[in-house]
Amino acid sequence: MIQINTSMPFVGFIDSRQGGRKENQDSCGYVDTALGLLIVVCDGMGGGPGGKLASSLAVEAIIQSIQVCDPSVSRIEAVQQAVQQANRLLYIKVKENPHLKGMGTTAVLLLINEYSAVVAHVGDSRCYLFRGGRKVFRSFDHSLVFEMVKNKTLTEEQARLSSQSNVITRALGIQPEVEAEVAELAYEKGDRFMLCTDGIWGVFPEKMIVQIASQTKSPAGAVESLVIKVDEQGFASGGTHDNLTVTLIETTSNSIKKEKMSTKTRNILIGLSALCCISLAGNVIQLIQVPQEKTVVDESKVDQEYMDSVLDRRMKDALGKMEADFREKLDIINKKVEEKNFEELEKYVDESKHKMEIIDQLDKIIAQLEELKKMKEGTEKNKKLSQTKEEFEVLAPSLKEYGITENEKVTGVVSWLSNSIAQKDTDKSQGHYIAIIKKIDEYKDKIRKSE
Repeated sequence: MIQINTSMPFVGFIDSRQGGRKENQDSCGYVDTALGLLIVVCDGMGGGPGGKLASSLAVEAIIQSIQVCDPSVSRIEAVQQAVQQANRLLYIKVKENPHLKGMGTTAVLLLINEYSAVVAHVGDSRCYLFRGGRKVFRSFDHSLVFEMVKNKTLTEEQARLSSQSNVITRALGIQPEVEAEVAELAYEKGDRFMLCTDGIWGVFPEKMIVQIASQTKSPAGAVESLVIKVDEQGFASGGTHDNLTVTLIETTSNSIKKEKMSTKTRNILIGLSALCCISLAGNVIQLIQVPQEKTVVDESKVDQEYMDSVLDRRMKDALGKMEADFREKLDIINKKVEEKNFEELEKYVDESKHKMEIIDQLDKIIAQLEELKKMKEGTEKNKKLSQTKEEFEVLAPSLKEYGITENEKVTGVVSWLSNSIAQKDTDKSQGHYIAIIKKIDEYKDKIRKSE
């Protein structure tokens, strides 16, 4: 393993190993240029000396092209030109030397400066971007199996394990022209960029690769851990495993370029805002519909001003509580947006929707209880009572997800509804229903406040 020697604000390491093969046909290189720190990784292919020759020539050609490139040229254009030059060099080499027929190479490169990172690839050598211990970007392989992944014929794990996983659809040196897939990425302090050949990513499920590369404390430790584990697995499986090359770069500041909000993220935020508004509207409707506690007042003292003050106070208290709940939701949303924790944001949307669905069902049960409280004793009341009890029993397992267990009298609500007093239409039965409604309101509050 070697440390990348750069004057730019990045820390990086590279390691390349032979694996179980007779020769290491992977090549890699790096250099500081006027356009940024350039790192190139190539995985050669072809019989005899062709694979190693192809990868080493491609690395040299790409580096040289970027080094002499006019600084006024956009970095995306510079990268495309460099890949084209390397491709033409290899293509001509094969034409001039028939014994090199079939020679070619993949390529993945990173050109990073203080403004942004430009990544490009041809074939199945990959670039990853990790942030906060998670994968936030990965290049898409130019391979037969990844076309099947794209068409949803295979999962990515099935593609990795497929016997055709080494069949690539794009490479340098095979056709007179080739187009690199290029992306410009913003980055944040502490982000990690990883370039690697399939000898790294093809050995373990991606989840494990991501965990080692992104969560190991130091970039040097991550590189060392990856190559050791891959080699150990390869030798344990017969010692015929592929060459393996990996480079890891860690940033020390935020890029000048800022990340644009994706359509998916924007839709998540719109959904969250809608959830907050629906929740607020639901609370207002509930405030209007649910009867308030009776206040006994001497009729001679009742005037409009007094009634207005009572209603105003109750309304302000209720709206204050709703506003606090609304602001709490927005604070959570803002925090996750600032952290760019979009997976957690999406999870929060799903959980919020689930909570609202349960609370909505509880509200329907409360509405039925309000009706039952007013109904006269008889067959109709018994029928509706039985229906309400069944609906609550169906809902009970969902309540347990929020820590509302039998110890908190979930079954108590059912038993209260089964009590003969629930069938009556006396003052005592009305008090019985009020107690049940109060208990269900407590469940709703607990669900709202759950993490």
